[in-house]
Amino acid sequence: MSPKSQRVFDSVGRDDRARAVAFWFLAMGGALLLARGLCRWLERELDRPPPTGFGWGLLALGLFCVVPMPITGAWVLFPLGLGVLFQSRTPSPLPEVLRPFAEGADHMDVKTVESEATLREFLAALLSYQPAWLTALYGVRGVFVRLLGMRQHGVPRPQHLRPEDVPMAPGSAASFFTVRHAEDEHVWVVAATDKHLEATLAVVAEPAPGDGVRRRFHVVTLVHYRNWAGPVYFNVIRPFHHLVVGGMARTAAKAVTAACSTNAPPRR
Repeated sequence: MSPKSQRVFDSVGRDDRARAVAFWFLAMGGALLLARGLCRWLERELDRPPPTGFGWGLLALGLFCVVPMPITGAWVLFPLGLGVLFQSRTPSPLPEVLRPFAEGADHMDVKTVESEATLREFLAALLSYQPAWLTALYGVRGVFVRLLGMRQHGVPRPQHLRPEDVPMAPGSAASFFTVRHAEDEHVWVVAATDKHLEATLAVVAEPAPGDGVRRRFHVVTLVHYRNWAGPVYFNVIRPFHHLVVGGMARTAAKAVTAACSTNAPPRR
């Protein structure tokens, strides 16, 4: 036994044999256990499953490992990744006030964020969200819908709404949506109807657990298909739908929270 093998400090060094393999196996295993503990803690604190991106990341890491080295423990990443994807796609409980609108829905998803905003402030920031890449997507959508025999009435222009400009009366227009139901500081429901589907967007506000200052906003999408083109259209745009609505919710929450923090009086 060499002197180097009998010590702890620098016992691996540049060793590329079994000692180094065992070291990195144990190190990676410990890192995965830490990541697992962090995920479980976040699930309990946020009352939400891990995001789908985490599941896709586990699958990609597993593929990266098993292709050059099939005899590896990285195969376990595949069931873990699929488990995250399955869990994150499980619909969140629908707020009771939206049950009548969800009856017979072909698709439902819920994005949940927290912010210090009022409902009107959150809605104003939500409806004002239109980065350049989203405007470009509207242009691509215009070409796609024509292939399905539908029309897009122009590209929506970016707007910067104020909280007092958010329409709350049923029947009033909100961009290309129509308000169907609204209750101050509680719920806002709008819908857009075309010949292929009906899309409903709803925002429900409730107090967030904690100090009572923050609110939890549930941004809900409901889709009812009206003919064969409905599922074809929506399943093509589904990945972009999650990207856009998720971006709207996160950006609205961050923008309004940042504004509240900036305007807050200094602490003494």
